[in-house]
Amino acid sequence: MKKLFAIFSLTLLLSGCSFVKINEQSFEGIVHDILASDFHLKNVSLEGYSYYLPKGVLLKKSHSLNSVLYYNHRKLYLYVDVLSYYHHVESDYQENGDSYYSMKIDQNGKQGYLEITQISTKYFVEFMYHYAKVEAYVEEEDLKKTITQIAYILNSVNYQDTILATLVGDQSLDYNEEKFNIFKPKREAGSFLDYEEQDRNQAENIKEEDRLDVEEKVE
Repeated sequence: MKKLFAIFSLTLLLSGCSFVKINEQSFEGIVHDILASDFHLKNVSLEGYSYYLPKGVLLKKSHSLNSVLYYNHRKLYLYVDVLSYYHHVESDYQENGDSYYSMKIDQNGKQGYLEITQISTKYFVEFMYHYAKVEAYVEEEDLKKTITQIAYILNSVNYQDTILATLVGDQSLDYNEEKFNIFKPKREAGSFLDYEEQDRNQAENIKEEDRLDVEEKVE
């Protein structure tokens, strides 16, 4: 009976019908409940790994280990660190009491963190779990539903060890370790100014992207 209830709850969350209940939960409750689920769905397969995009999240473009997603008129940036996964690198995240929200994650033998930083009137979300990270820049009222979608995406990331062994062995990955470190939040890596500029650019492009999406569907 408990298993049936869990499946039913998962279906509601994926279908987008339970945002009222989500808004009543804490960030910790949302993350724990979703990451505790045994999740095996996938609809995006790339070289060495795959993941699932919930209803309402679109894949705008992907390149090797990076993907640009689109949800609720905002871009989400997904980064996957297959080298750290392959070499079993452990996260050393330290919770930050000065941030809007900071939580270290250690669940199901997988590590990560959720850190939210207020930047002017917006909120910068950094959610890392199981060697994958999503960054988003959203309004306060959109935090919980955005974190819900990100949690499903990160919980679904599945690595293909046989393929990765080949890719890492012959160094055929398009990867620069110094270019992006998913284990470090932006407060350690540098300034948030690029995200403020990014937000302005998104606001200018949002109507154009919506129009193009409609045209693509019509065609």
